[in-house]
Amino acid sequence: MNNMKSKLVIGLAVLLSVAWVAQASIPSNQMSEKAAKDSVERRAFQARIIVTPLGDGFQTQFLPIPAGKRLVIENVSAIARCPEGLRMEVNFFSYIDNNGDGVGDVADITFHRIALSDQGTFGGTAIFSANHKVLVFADEQIGTSHFQVGVQARLNGPAPTTGLVQAQVTFSGYLEDLPTVP
Repeated sequence: MNNMKSKLVIGLAVLLSVAWVAQASIPSNQMSEKAAKDSVERRAFQARIIVTPLGDGFQTQFLPIPAGKRLVIENVSAIARCPEGLRMEVNFFSYIDNNGDGVGDVADITFHRIALSDQGTFGGTAIFSANHKVLVFADEQIGTSHFQVGVQARLNGPAPTTGLVQAQVTFSGYLEDLPTVP
């Protein structure tokens, strides 16, 4: 039985190493047409949005998406600052034609929660942060409707009269052309 397992492990190792060598030896000038096309159509994207909540109701700021593009978000980083004793909720929402009907409606909105971690209090300001690897799609247009990424923040109490209150959310990813509808 042990002999059979050893042969199986050795065979698998040889097979994987041969496949790796075969892949690595393909000349770069023979890249697939699709791979070459994808590298041209994608454009790196980073943007930061700042939201200043006024109390326990959501405040929203919008991140515009260039016309005819889809924002593919791969990372979300956030920092929230508020006076000691308060907490902040932060989320964002995007639109993509989820049901494929070509009409931008409530079925196409998706909310994404940002899980903040308490970093402590510095000089009377409570700091919370997050960093999430994600895969989120945000279409600029569905049918005849145009959309943006909305970033929302709210406090767990009334707005303070003093102190810094803000959420900063940074999106990183790339832009690609929206698929064309036949």
